Amino acid sequence: MTRIIDKINAWRKKHKTKSSAAGEQQPFYYSFEFFPPKTEAGLDNLLTRIDRMSQRLDPLFIDVTWGAAGSTSARTLAVASHAQRYLCVDVLMHLTCTGVTREQLAQALSQAKSCGVHNILALRGDPPKGKRAWEKDDVSGGECDRAIDLVRLIRKLHGSYFGIAVAGHPEGHPASYSPEKEMAHLKDKMDAGADFIITQFFYDASVFLAYVRNCRENGITCPILP
Repeated sequence: MTRIIDKINAWRKKHKTKSSAAGEQQPFYYSFEFFPPKTEAGLDNLLTRIDRMSQRLDPLFIDVTWGAAGSTSARTLAVASHAQRYLCVDVLMHLTCTGVTREQLAQALSQAKSCGVHNILALRGDPPKGKRAWEKDDVSGGECDRAIDLVRLIRKLHGSYFGIAVAGHPEGHPASYSPEKEMAHLKDKMDAGADFIITQFFYDASVFLAYVRNCRENGITCPILP
């Protein structure tokens, strides 16, 4: 098992060489996202489906979500551990800051590492309970205010062991002051140690393509996954 950023770079290098030689367009890769179920029966069913889908469809990786304030932490780690150890699928585990202490984040990272997980999607997370949406200048309510603080914490505690993904927003984050400030913040997250970007949903491909161009113009050269 390895860091996803290393797999992406190796995949691109391999297929770029082949496609260039044959004059063909590069093939694509994809991933699957799974939510930890609430019951034991649901967990058994999910693990069976992950096994079947991974064997038949061969995703580059899967990602497993993390509930608000760590509410699904045990099941998230159970799914990630089983998929990584027994199904031989590389896992990108979500980790969020909302309502969580640095000690809890450190413990989750240590558990992920002991399970063989090499990849973290570092997020601020959903707004705290009672709040419908993030607003300008809002922080997580935990001991890491924003995703950038979580990226720094991961690098401080574990060096280069983890591959780190962060979120991008092609249609703009609703709590950002301006597209320029949002792009500068994304660049700061990359400079803090993130390896690649996974974007939020968008409904117009031209918006995504413009977003990628904007990233490149602002010195963000990493892979950007829609």
